[in-house]
Amino acid sequence: MAVHTAAYTLRVPLYFAYGSNMSRARLEARVGVVRDLGAIHLPGHVHRFSKRGRDGTGKGNVEARAAQDLVWGVLYDLGAAQFEALRAFESGYREARLGMDAAHLGRVEALSFVACEAVAELAPTTAYLEHYRQGVVEHGIPATYLQEIFDSLVAQFGAQFGDQFPRSHD
Repeated sequence: MAVHTAAYTLRVPLYFAYGSNMSRARLEARVGVVRDLGAIHLPGHVHRFSKRGRDGTGKGNVEARAAQDLVWGVLYDLGAAQFEALRAFESGYREARLGMDAAHLGRVEALSFVACEAVAELAPTTAYLEHYRQGVVEHGIPATYLQEIFDSLVAQFGAQFGDQFPRSHD
């Protein structure tokens, strides 16, 4: 299925990246050149590092919460082969269809990955967090969002995370 806009045709469903795949370089290293549709937020959800990675560290996850909560991410237009390639990197996640509003596209449905099992108190690596930082900066996601993620890690795990990133990414 495709959606036609004034500028191009989108493949449907789209892909919502909210974790390390927000970094275009990270995603393209996994699936090849992608069409980046920009920053978008998912309402009614919170971001947690509650998916256990193969290495035992925390990986990003979205969890349904109150209507006023939101998770920032990036909307990508992936081909079927690209999405299939991405699945290989997303073990321990299940695919989820998520609805959100994009200012330039209207209401969209996007595929994403949600942890099959949420596990509390998992710490991510600083290298993994760097992909987040890159994705936030390159897509103009508010600095306050990234700072909230880092502040929650400092509160949970101590200063090891507070010293890794500056208070602002401007």
